[in-house]
Amino acid sequence: MDSSSLESIVYTLRQFDFPRKITFEVCSECNLECVMCYQPGLKRPRGVMPFELWRKCADEIADESPGTECWFSFCGEPLLEPDRLCRILTYGKSVGLGSLNVNTNGMLLTPELSERILDTGVDVVVFGVDGFTRSTYEKIRRGGDKDVLYANIEYMLTTRDRRRGRQTDVQVQFIEMDENRHELEMFRRYWLDRGAVVKVRKKLSWGGKIDTPLRVPDEMRIPCPWVINLMHVCWDGGVPRCPGDTDAVYGAGNVLEASLRELWSRLRAHRQLHLDRRFDDLPEDCRRCKDWMTGVAERHCPEGGRGGDLKIDQAPPTTREA
Repeated sequence: MDSSSLESIVYTLRQFDFPRKITFEVCSECNLECVMCYQPGLKRPRGVMPFELWRKCADEIADESPGTECWFSFCGEPLLEPDRLCRILTYGKSVGLGSLNVNTNGMLLTPELSERILDTGVDVVVFGVDGFTRSTYEKIRRGGDKDVLYANIEYMLTTRDRRRGRQTDVQVQFIEMDENRHELEMFRRYWLDRGAVVKVRKKLSWGGKIDTPLRVPDEMRIPCPWVINLMHVCWDGGVPRCPGDTDAVYGAGNVLEASLRELWSRLRAHRQLHLDRRFDDLPEDCRRCKDWMTGVAERHCPEGGRGGDLKIDQAPPTTREA
């Protein structure tokens, strides 16, 4: 990764009065144990987000910034709570939220649930796949079944395409790792031919908890886009300092006791350290975190034909995808 690709991100970063993107943890359990995910090691209590907590957040976002990207993921699989997820999405649309997005491993997506999710008007569904062959997929996505997942995604694509009106953006994600790098081109062509957007990104360290191949010299360090752009809300309302704070040890507070705006404001000083590049003044866990190295994600779009058009995000992946 060269310095220009990282520095191009810096031009998008500044202090925002309200987060550009917020992830909501519908639940903190997961049905898989993926090799690149910290979820199995989660130490904080596990549970399910009460609907009234989401209602409070959704109402505030609708008043403050209805275009804020709302992502449903973080440290759990949202399809473990299908009724709750559909109710959350439906309510969000009812109050005028313009960007409701789901990250899922896709294993629990039955045809009936696929129809229900599309009925909500969800804007984006991202499937964490990461493999083209059965052996590679199941080595990475432990507990998953490649054939079941591929059939689930293809059903959603087919269902989406036969509907009229505004269509949900269906993306298949490929986290590039040593285990799967050789399959990227086959994966890309397969899904572009079926009308999916192919999202390619680097492996994360989850705040330094998982080893990654990311290697960037300290002198190339940039302000962390995760910190600047993104706010997380755990299932119980807790707001961690950043997505690397998976156990919410250094949280800003709880949305049951304060507004999203107030909690975001409490993290302003931490964001400013990054923007000022005062990296030596960051907490120790931030100094050893590699996730600022992730860089941009690539999205290959099928509209341009079989080869696909390439779009480069000017921000890192929006959230910790399932």
